[in-house]
Amino acid sequence: MNLTAPDTIKYVFGLGAEELIFTIGIGKSSTHTRPPIPIPQPYPEWTKLETKQCPNCPLTSPSCLHCPAAVRVHEVLETFKNSASVEQIDLSVVTHRRIFKQQCDLQSALNSMLGLQMATSGCPILEKLRIMANFHMPFCSFGETLHRTVSAYLTQQFFIYKEGGEADWDLDGLKMYYQELETLNRAFSERIQVLEESDAASNAIIMFFAASIVVADAIEDGLAEYKDYFTGKSAQPPAGE
Repeated sequence: MNLTAPDTIKYVFGLGAEELIFTIGIGKSSTHTRPPIPIPQPYPEWTKLETKQCPNCPLTSPSCLHCPAAVRVHEVLETFKNSASVEQIDLSVVTHRRIFKQQCDLQSALNSMLGLQMATSGCPILEKLRIMANFHMPFCSFGETLHRTVSAYLTQQFFIYKEGGEADWDLDGLKMYYQELETLNRAFSERIQVLEESDAASNAIIMFFAASIVVADAIEDGLAEYKDYFTGKSAQPPAGE
């Protein structure tokens, strides 16, 4: 299996004898996914911007007819609409530098891919997560997700500081962002409730949102539970990790 271009990540779903490949563009100007079997337009009603629009969404209709995040993931939800969450698959994630492989249930695989898609969808709120796509790491634990999130934010603050700005070393901006993200989570979860048959895909999106809530709680607590693990004083993550 060949590696991809620097601005592309492939998700390869091994479903028995069948193989489905989703090619996801992660470049700054890219909001596309090439599915194995493109779903013809028009986009479904639930993708329209005004359908359960997030209260904090800065976009307006008719200049933007459809929710960018909904458009980005609708083909995946349509592809797996009749699939069970617990179905076991062989997943390969192909990046520019390496290939990740794991056997897992379908909803866990979709959780990883849909999170990447939404962060690179062009949604102005989720856009702040796009930097994570440059260092995409599927199958990561909660501790790894938390470390990557905080590290990415503090790196941005370092460059703000170096350019003469006021850096946010206390993570106040990150806390505020996750409060904003929680508002989006609730609204988008309501948006996909119409997809009653999409068990695996809708569960995967709910898992993605649930993880963001746990990240927010850990940041609000000042990362206290993870202090020893993140500073190298312990090689073991907190209990329950």
